[in-house]
Amino acid sequence: MSVAILIEFKESSREELYLPLATQGAYSSEWVPASKELGLQWLPLFLTGTSVDVEDLPAVVEELRCLRTALADAPRQASTVERLDFILERLSAVDTHEIAGIFIG
Repeated sequence: MSVAILIEFKESSREELYLPLATQGAYSSEWVPASKELGLQWLPLFLTGTSVDVEDLPAVVEELRCLRTALADAPRQASTVERLDFILERLSAVDTHEIAGIFIG
């Protein structure tokens, strides 16, 4: 299993955006402890999954940036940092006005 971001769009013909974050095991053993150590609130919730209001997406993105910054100097976290860069790049291209729903988990 994996933890991923799923964004559905208002336009029914538009394909949903699916962004895998990490495997369930990696998320549990790496992402959650680092997120808790940083005092992040959203990222630990995604282990079990939750809906996210569009208005809260900027806070989620900020937590992803915070985690990325914290892991940037850890050589063994290079693949996680690369994954975070990809996710942040994809999310920055999404117009929040076009989003119908977000589920992360």
